[in-house]
Amino acid sequence: MMVAKSAIFVDFDNVFSTLWGLDRGAALRFGSQPADWLQILANTHLTSESRRWLVARCYLNPAGYVPSPGENSDRLYFSRFRPSLVRAGFEVVDCPAVSRGGKNAADIRMVVDALDLLDHRTRFDEFVLASGDSDFTPLLQRLRAEDRRIAIISPGYLSSAYTSIADRVIDFDAITELVSADANAVSNASELRAVDSTDDLQDSRLIFGSLIRERYDEATAPLNLAALAFEAARKCPDAKQSSWFGAGSFSAAVSALELPNMRFSQHHIWDSERHQPPEAEGSDHGTDVPPPVVMLSRELDLPRIAKSDWPAVFAILSRYAKTHEFNLTEATRWCRDTLAEEGVQIGRSSIGYIMRGAQFGGARLDDEVAPEPNEIGRAFFSAVLDRASSIGIALEPDGEVVVGQWLGIE
Repeated sequence: MMVAKSAIFVDFDNVFSTLWGLDRGAALRFGSQPADWLQILANTHLTSESRRWLVARCYLNPAGYVPSPGENSDRLYFSRFRPSLVRAGFEVVDCPAVSRGGKNAADIRMVVDALDLLDHRTRFDEFVLASGDSDFTPLLQRLRAEDRRIAIISPGYLSSAYTSIADRVIDFDAITELVSADANAVSNASELRAVDSTDDLQDSRLIFGSLIRERYDEATAPLNLAALAFEAARKCPDAKQSSWFGAGSFSAAVSALELPNMRFSQHHIWDSERHQPPEAEGSDHGTDVPPPVVMLSRELDLPRIAKSDWPAVFAILSRYAKTHEFNLTEATRWCRDTLAEEGVQIGRSSIGYIMRGAQFGGARLDDEVAPEPNEIGRAFFSAVLDRASSIGIALEPDGEVVVGQWLGIE
């Protein structure tokens, strides 16, 4: 089996802080168990082939921290995780803050180091960047022009201009699976790519392929990836247990089927010869949707949810927070299934998008006092406006009112 020559660059402050704002347990596992997830990543999640980390660098501000009540000075310092990173084989590059705002030079160091490797006597097949900073877009364009594979690891929101350049994107859901998986189990699962060790797994692989091909051939419009994955997991239980037959993700397993004229987006798969691209990728969003909402759907991948269903999503998130110990991955599954029982069909990816927005906006679902639906809605609305502003989208006051009304914000 071919082994890719790979380099991985981790902006620790960026990834850890974003994870901490969404799921503190996942953040702690990311920082304290890097050897495990690095090994898993070497065998899954990116492509069907395994990889060898010839360069593994982690850029960290030793004085950086996240607020953590109960810790010394109520701060969790990133320096705590340095020994674990070193034991995992990372070369830890200290990047202290260079401005009063705490900004470090990790992004510049990563760009310089990646460009240096382009001229290295070892021709690297693949560059893996763990960061949600869209400032890396020019670097990704250069790497693509040099015919190198690119993977992005980020738990936060990413611009379409950034993700469209990458060959693979490891998002929040994939990261939480990555840091929660057992390294030995996943390593064993990866070996199944070369040799099927059981007839049951081979049968499941055949059922999976037959199901996806059938749905793809019968489809008259783009297929929703979340709904397709849910059906595949239900009919092929071994698929998820084997990390999607060693592919690492549902999308990667589908991609390996090499369906004719196959095209992917964040939420859909379609045949470019038979189907129009999904509306989120096209220019039209529907005549009943206000223009500001259409624009945010196009630029921010705002979930295409009916106006009447937004309050139901905020309500189900509040209900989950009041009745469960918070786990973001399990929350999306529970909320999706509960909404479906109530006649509201919304995919897990859309629920996860809204949940992350609410967390970023200040309505934490893991607080001791769970937020009410209207608090979640306002926090999500605020996060949407902040994200729009960060990429240069300025809504007029009337436009903000229209978006708020669409979301059912009081």
